[in-house]
Amino acid sequence: MQLPQVIVVLVTTSGEDESERLARVLLDQKLIACANIVPRVHSLFRWEGTIEDSDESLLILKSTSETLPAIKEYIGQHHSYEVPEVLALPVAGGSEEYLTWVTSEVHSQPPRTSAG
Repeated sequence: MQLPQVIVVLVTTSGEDESERLARVLLDQKLIACANIVPRVHSLFRWEGTIEDSDESLLILKSTSETLPAIKEYIGQHHSYEVPEVLALPVAGGSEEYLTWVTSEVHSQPPRTSAG
């Protein structure tokens, strides 16, 4: 039996509090199996014609491609940024036990709108 495609989703946030809030809801809704929060990343980016820099947190989510639409929808509705970063990267390989665990922990039902 072939497992669903495991993905890693990167999301920058305004800080640890926002990262944790988003991660807890995504976990509660079984849209992700795991979240890691990197507390401080220094980001440089172009926004509306100006080079900006900002201290942010990086949220690293482990999930499957089946749940990506619901993850993007939830983050789009509940993130503090006008244009939140949501980058999904396919996992090319890894521990079979870990990949099986990730796929067993998520489901692709749409997010509940009352959460968050």
